[in-house]
Formats: sequence, C-alpha cells, structure tokens
Amino acid sequence: GKTGIEYIFEDYLKGTDGIKQIDMAVDGTVTEEYVSEEAVAGSDVVLTIDANLQKVAGEALKNNIEKIASGGFYKTSAADAGAVIVTNVKTGEILAMVSYPDYDPQLFVDGISQEQYDSYTEGKNLNNRAISGLYSPGSIYKMVTATAGLETGAITTKTRINDTGVYPKFGNPACWYWNTYRRGHGYLNVTQAIQKSCNYFFYETGYRTGIDNIVKYAKYYGLGMKTGIELLGEETGTIANPDLVEARGEVWTPGYTLSAAIGQGDNSYTPIQIARYISSLANGGKRVDLTLV
Repeated sequence: GKTGIEYIFEDYLKGTDGIKQIDMAVDGTVTEEYVSEEAVAGSDVVLTIDANLQKVAGEALKNNIEKIASGGFYKTSAADAGAVIVTNVKTGEILAMVSYPDYDPQLFVDGISQEQYDSYTEGKNLNNRAISGLYSPGSIYKMVTATAGLETGAITTKTRINDTGVYPKFGNPACWYWNTYRRGHGYLNVTQAIQKSCNYFFYETGYRTGIDNIVKYAKYYGLGMKTGIELLGEETGTIANPDLVEARGEVWTPGYTLSAAIGQGDNSYTPIQIARYISSLANGGKRVDLTLV
C-alpha cells in the first residue's frame, strides 16, 4: 500500500513470506524442492464505509457544489470544493467520507499521463479535504459557545436575550438579521438562538462566558486536535484564543471574544473534527473516537 488504509495497515495486510528451498546439481538440474517455512496470508481489514451511502454522498456533494456555483440556490459563488462525512454518532464509525474534487485511482495502476496528473495537482484533487482541509466553522461553532455558557452558569435554558440588531459594545457588531432586514430577532432563549443562528445572542453569551471557558469546551469536543483517524495527512486546526493573537504581537480584546464566539477569528478546523464535534452533540455529550476500520 502506498497511501490510505492500505499504507497504514500494510503490516496486517501483507502477511508473512514463506521459504521454498531448491536443491540443484552442479549442472543446474533441480534435484529437489520443498517448503521449509509456510507463507502466512495477511489479515482482512474491513472498512466501516457503507458503499451505497458513499456513492450517494459523493453524488450529492458534487451536484450541490455545482448548483451553488451556478446560482441555483441564491447567487453564484466560487464554490469548487468540499467534503462530506457521515458517522454513526454512537459508535464513531464513519459510514461515508467524500472529498471533492476527487480522482480516479485506476489511472495510477498502469501509469497516469503527465497531463492528467498535472490537472489533478492544479485542482488539488489529491488532497483529502475531509481530513486536511482547514475551514472557519462559522455558525456551527455556536453550540460550543452555548455549551460553555450553560455549563459555567453564564446563561441557563431560560435566559432570554433581546437581539436589537446591533450589539452595543466592542465595535458594535451587528447580527446577520440586522444586515438583511434592519431589525433584530427580539428576545430569544438559547434554543431559539441556535434555531435562528442569532449572532447577537452569542456575542452576549460569549462575553458573559469568557474566552477561556469557550476554549475549554471547544477542546472537550475535540476541536483543534487530530482525531487519530487511520489515514495520513490529517491536520490539527486551531482554536481562537489569546495565545495566538499575542504571538502575532497583538493584544486580545473583548472584540476578539465576540468573533470567536460565533466561529470566526482564528477558529479553523477540518471537516472530520467538525464531524466528531457534531457526533458528540448528537449522542448526548460523549466524545467518540472516529474510525474507518
């Protein structure tokens, strides 16, 4: 195996070589041959991938990226790549993992043309974005902030915050709803704030909670660290925190906390980290170890 599962599990798949002894006369005639040590077949490695689900996920990803790029949902966008990961949230088994654009592995068997290889390299088709692509999570990070707020008592499930549209502190960042409709969401509890993806609610929750607690619960969910998936090339990602800002010679301000609380700033994660985080949310809070085997 040169890459992927076949590389990682080479020692299990390969087995053990046997030894055949051949006796020959001085004229080169074979006088006897026998096996002095039997070969041992390699072990099977069975993937958790569901082939049908993998196919459907790949087609759906490709079709939706093309639809986004052509303006099929709202307006045209430069969308040209993405990833999909489907997990069993209770066991951590990965049922589908797709990176787009992908490549045809069969072309490498007999020797790929330079032209085709160059096109793959230019389009980064050989990059597994599911484990190596780093992206700002945006609003899906708000559940980290919600968890931190609830666990530390900064908010409760009954806390209601009035989104007036523009947050009146630290540079006056606006909720996306204000930018679109010129009004706020009004009073929301944490469930409603997640439903409406209210920036204002999570600005205030982040401010009350503090960046150290937000970072603590981001780490609990496994963000900013490798999952240990059985593949080469996994990236680590970063959690927005004061150390990163200070390393650049800047001073952490409350404005940075507001940005971090809604998944912006220095927050940068791989899709597989996000899959583990969402799996943990979906199964009641238990962080699972993701696996392909």
